[in-house]
Amino acid sequence: MLYSIWRISLISFFLLPFCTLKTNAQGPDSAYTIANTPFLRQIIGYKQLNATINLSDQTKLIPIHGSEAAGNAQQLIKQGDDIYVFIEQTGFVYKLVHADSATSIFKRLDKTVNLNYNIDCKNFIYQNNLYSYGGYGFWKTNGNLRKFNFQDKEWDIIPLNQEVIATSFLWFSPEEGRLYVPFQRVVNAGILGSENIKGVPNYASYYLDLKNQKWVKIGNLEKDVIELVKNDFSSNEFLAYKNGYLHRVNEDTYLFDIIHNKVYKSKNANLNQFLIRRSSVQNMFIDGDKIYSYNNDTQSFITYPFLLADFELQRSNIWGNESQLYNIFLIALVVVIVLIFSIWFFNKMVKRKLVFAQLNILKNKTINQAFNQTEVALINLLLTANIKQEYVEINKINQVLGIKDKNLGLQKKVRSDVMKSINEKYEFITSNNVPLIASSRKEDDKRFFEYFITPSELKTIKQILENN
Repeated sequence: MLYSIWRISLISFFLLPFCTLKTNAQGPDSAYTIANTPFLRQIIGYKQLNATINLSDQTKLIPIHGSEAAGNAQQLIKQGDDIYVFIEQTGFVYKLVHADSATSIFKRLDKTVNLNYNIDCKNFIYQNNLYSYGGYGFWKTNGNLRKFNFQDKEWDIIPLNQEVIATSFLWFSPEEGRLYVPFQRVVNAGILGSENIKGVPNYASYYLDLKNQKWVKIGNLEKDVIELVKNDFSSNEFLAYKNGYLHRVNEDTYLFDIIHNKVYKSKNANLNQFLIRRSSVQNMFIDGDKIYSYNNDTQSFITYPFLLADFELQRSNIWGNESQLYNIFLIALVVVIVLIFSIWFFNKMVKRKLVFAQLNILKNKTINQAFNQTEVALINLLLTANIKQEYVEINKINQVLGIKDKNLGLQKKVRSDVMKSINEKYEFITSNNVPLIASSRKEDDKRFFEYFITPSELKTIKQILENN
């Protein structure tokens, strides 16, 4: 019996270290006391800094060696005096709870169990609450919004009106309480097709209203911007600033001003080189008019000017507002229609007044009658024929003019004189060069003419005859 107890004790003695290692490997500790690094001291010293900083291996703050998340990246979010460190793709979050001249204490806030569903998610703070949005995990991207529950120390899902799945091109405005997603790229490796692994784009633009917990569509990505971003699959090359973010595409640097819906391109080659040499943008942030980058060799931050003057405004906006464009088009169409109608109506009234003025002048010169009885008779003959859709032959005109028994030479002269008089008077009254009476050769005998009222002048001559 004693031998058995001794043997079990001996086996336990040798197995105890392995059991301890396994326990430590299951998860990080609830609190870490670390020696203050030059990096952390300087971050604490920036009292008014509000920034999100991706940490490099040299500046990681939570020493989770030997745990399941040992190789995961770390992200620091500073808001005023509060400093949080997120362990990427886990949901683990630590808060700086104490700092003195030598050491700092980070306390773990969460009791997260589920991991790897939120790779490359967007972590942010709004009204002193911690949020996590989107990410990739289990072979697909998601558009879930998660809020940290400080009582239960877990992440709660926030139900929204729809699922919008972002790319890395997203930005949060703490002043507005809006999370902007200019376009989506949906990855789902569970569906056949290489495009589903690479990501199927959706160029509709949205913002998430945190107050109302609703997605609002604001338009569609502009064509020029689509060409710019469609082959850009970057995930960590974004530097946020007060109105949007700075991002490098190939060798060029672009400024996406989300607040004002504008795109700028850097014209400063030195700025481009500065960012190319720091392509991962680790240990970097923008504060005011400076870009800060931590130098591990000198253990200090270096700065580069961040000036709008170094950027050139592009011709396209980020997104086009569909409803706004529709309203503008509709208003413009109405204005054009009203303008055209007004011009037409004005010209009509002016022309009508001018016709009557000219008619009165002509009547005064010809004893209160513009057209004499013979001329009116000929005009009425032509108008009657028009109603029957007929043309008038010479013999009918001769009868109206009372010259059917005259010789051919006299008939021709009288017809010519009367028609010429009518047309001259009509052109004088209407102040245009369109003749009232026109002619064309007969279809069956090209030697003779047929006469008719010019179709465009029918309405005008009827009005003149009423006042003749």
